[in-house]
Amino acid sequence: VSLLSAVALATLRCDSEDMDALTVEFIPGHRWPNYNSENDPDMLKYGHSKNGFLRTLQFMLDISGTQYQRSAYNAARPFPVIGGVSDREALFLQRARGASAKTALVFHWLQEFLIREQLHGSLGNVAPPIVSRIPQYLSDGHMWYNSARKMSYVPFPFPHAQMATMFVLASVVLMPTLMLSKTELWFGLVLNFLTVLLFAGLNELSKELEYPFRSMPNDLPLNLFQAHFNESIVTMFAGFHPDAWWEIDGDA
Repeated sequence: VSLLSAVALATLRCDSEDMDALTVEFIPGHRWPNYNSENDPDMLKYGHSKNGFLRTLQFMLDISGTQYQRSAYNAARPFPVIGGVSDREALFLQRARGASAKTALVFHWLQEFLIREQLHGSLGNVAPPIVSRIPQYLSDGHMWYNSARKMSYVPFPFPHAQMATMFVLASVVLMPTLMLSKTELWFGLVLNFLTVLLFAGLNELSKELEYPFRSMPNDLPLNLFQAHFNESIVTMFAGFHPDAWWEIDGDA
């Protein structure tokens, strides 16, 4: 389950095909990744160079989202996987091309594991209708993953985006003429600056919100979500309530 979640989240942020380099073994109790990736000290040991001024300047000039920069940025934020990723798993994941194929492959592995355990009798005397809920919830998660994948891969309608950009450019040219013809000089300059800044800012904000999983540095902290998910899985391994009626061995 941890590997399935890591692969799904990695495809949402459009990581490279080398899944082995984008995953690390999860260590229970290890410090959480910072929700603000730019302030995460663990990124330095993965080769991420922190240059706040240069990065801010590139972001303001809209030249910070190249494929190389995004790949290097994501490589410094690997996904923790419980038990790590074996060499054969990494090989098969590299052979599977595309986001849908990688996620479907791990989803098939998990379903095959559940079926084999059920046939082997490892689930005990649990009623089949109860066991069938596990694949059902996995299928629900896969459905919502596909919904999130649409948000990551389907771009905003091109004509609408071009029309919004043309309106912003028109406001930059026409707004000073309108303000200076109707108001005094200094008041018109201030009002023009705020008006153009509002239109341009809304346009840039919409571009950032278009891709919430890979619009660095304003993307969602998916590696932090993966760490939280892993911790919840490890916590559930307790398997019983601490106030259970039976005796609990202190060495267990």
